[in-house]
Amino acid sequence: MFRTRSAASDMQTRTSDDLQREYDLITRERNGGHSALSAINAQNDIARELERRER
Repeated sequence: MFRTRSAASDMQTRTSDDLQREYDLITRERNGGHSALSAINAQNDIARELERRER
């Protein structure tokens, strides 16, 4: 896994663009064969936060 920190840990202080970049990074990692449960959970958390911000 290439990420060194959890996206969910500081999600409230990050911009939507930052979160989208993190989401895209996780997608690339997963497409490359890295599918750790923590990455999947982080991606789900990011998706929920981005949806919340769009409301």
